[in-house]
Amino acid sequence: MVYINKFYIDESGSMTKIRLDKINHKYFVVCIVLVNDSKKLKRIFKRYISANIERLRKNDKDNKMFYKNGKFKEIKGSSLNKEMKNHFINYFCQNNYFKIFYILCENCNVNSFFYDNTARAFNYVIKNSLESFTKNRLINKDDNYLNIDERNVKTNSRSTLQEYLNIELYLSLEIQKTFQVLYCQSESNTLIQIADFFSNLYYSNLITNGKYNEEIKMLFQKGYIKDIFKFPIKRS
Repeated sequence: MVYINKFYIDESGSMTKIRLDKINHKYFVVCIVLVNDSKKLKRIFKRYISANIERLRKNDKDNKMFYKNGKFKEIKGSSLNKEMKNHFINYFCQNNYFKIFYILCENCNVNSFFYDNTARAFNYVIKNSLESFTKNRLINKDDNYLNIDERNVKTNSRSTLQEYLNIELYLSLEIQKTFQVLYCQSESNTLIQIADFFSNLYYSNLITNGKYNEEIKMLFQKGYIKDIFKFPIKRS
């Protein structure tokens, strides 16, 4: 049997050194969702939207989840209130069809020059996190497909991440197999929308002084959150 690691990636916050006194500038969060059964997860997503369309519409205060014609567009974690966030978690986290990995960049502790090129910085933290997750045996050594929301990446840097991961993790360290990086529109990729939700959940918890502590704790206990890779790496 051929195994493939299928990752879906989205982010919350910004890579920035500007106005770090503002709480929403202090953190940059990436959520990497490793999907075990994409077909079943997509079916669950479709059922969720169908069963909760009116509740989602009421939550859409910033007009991000629906098109102007009223048709559903995409799930946005930032648009959901606490009640709906809990409902989403309880609906999806029942059958272990996916695993969650986080990257947390603490902007206050990042060297001032690091974000001069945010595309390069993004690639660097992705590489280091995947290296860490692999070495800690949290992800298997398999062919890897990374699906990333295209709005998060500049067009002229899209080929760089795939080449970088293949050079560093496949050819140099030999700890992973090959990488293919795909850039997708989130509204047409339901599994990236799931990454969006969990990215926002963790980010929201950081900027609200632990509003979602219980939800995060539960996701750890149920085995959904596998690890949080923190950057910059603290050397002993």
